[in-house]
Amino acid sequence: MRLKTKILIICCISVLFSSVVCSAAVYILVRNFSMDAAEGQSFKDAIAAFSKLDDDMTALQVQKDDSVDERVLEYILKKQGDKLLLCFSSGEEKEIFNSTVFEKAGLEKLNHSPIDTMGVERARLRWQGSHFFVYRQEAYDSVIFKLEDIDYVWERMRLLGIGLLVLTIAVTAVVCVLLFIILNKVLHPLHELSAGARQIAKGRYDKRIIVKRRDEIGELSDNFNQMAEAVQLRTESLEESERRRTLFMGNLTHELKTPMTAISGYAKTLLTVKLPEEDREEALSYIYEESCRLERLSRKLMNLLLMEEEDGIDPVEVSAKELFHKAEEACRRNLAEDGICLECHEKGEVFCVDEDLFTEVLINLIDNARKASSAGDSIILAAKENVIEVRDFGRGIPEEERERILEPFYMIDKSRSRKSGGAGLGLAITAMILKRHNCKMQIESKVGEGTRIICYCDWHYQ
Repeated sequence: MRLKTKILIICCISVLFSSVVCSAAVYILVRNFSMDAAEGQSFKDAIAAFSKLDDDMTALQVQKDDSVDERVLEYILKKQGDKLLLCFSSGEEKEIFNSTVFEKAGLEKLNHSPIDTMGVERARLRWQGSHFFVYRQEAYDSVIFKLEDIDYVWERMRLLGIGLLVLTIAVTAVVCVLLFIILNKVLHPLHELSAGARQIAKGRYDKRIIVKRRDEIGELSDNFNQMAEAVQLRTESLEESERRRTLFMGNLTHELKTPMTAISGYAKTLLTVKLPEEDREEALSYIYEESCRLERLSRKLMNLLLMEEEDGIDPVEVSAKELFHKAEEACRRNLAEDGICLECHEKGEVFCVDEDLFTEVLINLIDNARKASSAGDSIILAAKENVIEVRDFGRGIPEEERERILEPFYMIDKSRSRKSGGAGLGLAITAMILKRHNCKMQIESKVGEGTRIICYCDWHYQ
């Protein structure tokens, strides 16, 4: 059973029960009030009838305890014209005046109770669906009964009961209709949430719910949107990771294929063809150089994989002077061969880093600056407060290439990079190491004017 149906049934039952209870309470209160009013009025009417009889008898100078000729008493009662006034002899069941079907014996059997100092007693009588108050008084050596018809009270109560029943049904029906409309409006966001969940299940992670309310359902819609946003970001991240992994494997295959093909070709030539000594040495030299390039490539790949798997690093305090010295020593030979000068500037700054990993960062940045520079150019390595920067005055990086240069195997000038022994992994490893250090890297570059790479380090001591 759906939630809306359950709420509708529960609310309708509650409204119906409340209406029935209220109607019953109203019915009982009105009935009691009406009966009290009818009882009071009937008593007044009965007393008035007895008083008029007394007045007529007094006019004839007859007292209540006197015996009266039955014909006189009958005449006076007929003169009153009240057909619900009955009179019987005291000693026997002789009718003096009776226009009804009731007998004295039957009226005497009623449970009479005294209600007045005048000797008036009252009882209730129900006969063939009719209701009466019966008032009894003994006077003039006879028993006088006065019947008061109260059927009008029960007719009113019957009409009231029917009215309350119709009103209860009408109120319940109206409430059910209004409740149905309100529930449709209130639960509409839940239908949207359900539809949104189905869309996400089908792979449409961009589905969002428009939050129009600030109640619990509105909060649920907002939480759903946050969940959908997280799912979309996670899915996009996984898709991007898969794309990068596919690209990585494709680039890796391409990078390995070229030197392996050359090595295989030269090795086959050496095995099957007798070459002159000069050609033989050239082939062996090429095999050696490509083998060294494969070794460097495998080492950088291993560093990159280790960077992705490591959970943390163990930083120590290292001076900028020591970091610059190690990086300069590692790059001295290549810089000298290309005729490029490295200028180091520091003022005693101290950084809290992993010494070996951060030295690798500086070596990679210097090596990339070297590849972008020409003979006679300078590279500046400087430290200032919590910043280390490497600047060259070489070719520069086109704006559209700046985001991609951090991807593994991506190279702007592939022919020049391969000629210098590059594989496009240096900056990828650098970015990974800086990320492990909670450092940020900013690249500023203009084509033809050079490049400035700035590393903002959080772990820094002056």
